[in-house]
Amino acid sequence: MRSVGLSDLDIATRALLAVPRAGWPTIAASLIEDAHTSDLWRKRRGCPHPDGGTGSLYAQASLYPRVATSQSSARYCAAMGVLLHALEAWRSRLHSEM
Repeated sequence: MRSVGLSDLDIATRALLAVPRAGWPTIAASLIEDAHTSDLWRKRRGCPHPDGGTGSLYAQASLYPRVATSQSSARYCAAMGVLLHALEAWRSRLHSEM
């Protein structure tokens, strides 16, 4: 997956907010895995993945419905926490496989 910046985290958090809270961990993990898969595709084939991903979390989250909300809301912060936890778990798994 491409490097993750603040805009990636923001749009992915807004995608999580579009689903019920119980689904956040699953959606977060899917966004990250799909972005990684799209990045591998892009690197190997030299073009974006046919489903629209370019390997960034931003591009992957752009494919999902999103919610407009204040970044300082408790719900936004909770969703961001779930996303960061999923990202940490993915990175730990990726580095343990190497």
